[in-house]
Amino acid sequence: MPPGVPVRVVEGRGRIRWERVLLPRLLRSLDPRPDLHHATWNHGAPRGLPFPTVLSLLDLIPWVHPEWVPWPFPAPLHRALYRGAVRDSARAAAEVVTLSEASRRDIAARLPDVAAKTEIVPCALPRTFGPAPPGEAERWRARFGGAPYWLYLGGFDPRKGLDVLLELGQATRFPGLAPDIVVAGALNELGAQVERTAQERRLRMHFPGYVRDEDLPGLFAGAALFLYPSRYEGFGIPPLLAMAAGVPCVVTDGGSLPEVVGDAAWVVPAGSTAAFVGATLALAADAERRAALAARGRERAARFSASELAARMTRVYERAL
Repeated sequence: MPPGVPVRVVEGRGRIRWERVLLPRLLRSLDPRPDLHHATWNHGAPRGLPFPTVLSLLDLIPWVHPEWVPWPFPAPLHRALYRGAVRDSARAAAEVVTLSEASRRDIAARLPDVAAKTEIVPCALPRTFGPAPPGEAERWRARFGGAPYWLYLGGFDPRKGLDVLLELGQATRFPGLAPDIVVAGALNELGAQVERTAQERRLRMHFPGYVRDEDLPGLFAGAALFLYPSRYEGFGIPPLLAMAAGVPCVVTDGGSLPEVVGDAAWVVPAGSTAAFVGATLALAADAERRAALAARGRERAARFSASELAARMTRVYERAL
């Protein structure tokens, strides 16, 4: 935050009540009055504010693939409420930003009346992510047997394709066939179930849990390959981190992932376990292709800069104002 810019942190409890009642009341009461409000989540743009709102409509996964969403109460009712809230927010916003062309296509198909005011502002490589400190790669490798490993980093929900990693672990479960697989990220109920399955099958898979931002460079530096079998992404930051670290990637063509990796990763059809396992084993055996992907990955990741994100976001704000 630039010096001299006042910051006020307000805790909101209960998303719907916060977005629909408490937040608009707070925004109207501020003195001096804001020039602009940026709602950073899909349905957080309230109507009737005396200044414009920019809405970040990150993706329409709960709309496009509701089967992947653990709706907390009866699914048809929750889907209807969600779609109504998103539609309402998008129409109320002066400008809408999304993360990829894939998400913009989804928005155009389902909310055609807001497509014309939707701008793509991709994510940026975090400024805190850089080369690993000396010895960090070795420290991470020592946790998982001492050798370079295959790495997954991300969430644990049905669309992430963790079943593919289990099948890969099954195919390479005997020592000497392939490196161990590290599955990193904060475990939820589904993640704990995946971990139990790996243990029951005696697969060479490790689940270190949540990894702090400052430890991510070392985690990636210790990896031989990065694996991302997600069936759909609105953007996909983990492959971006892997490319920046020079780790060759195997990803799917789910959603925006081909936009993120370009020609700097091995891309396979989403949902095809055989294709993903085959590509991983083939890339592991091809040192020349791994080196080429690592070099292209670094170049590709450098395009997703914080300065470019800021420039695009500034243009959106100027239009909204």
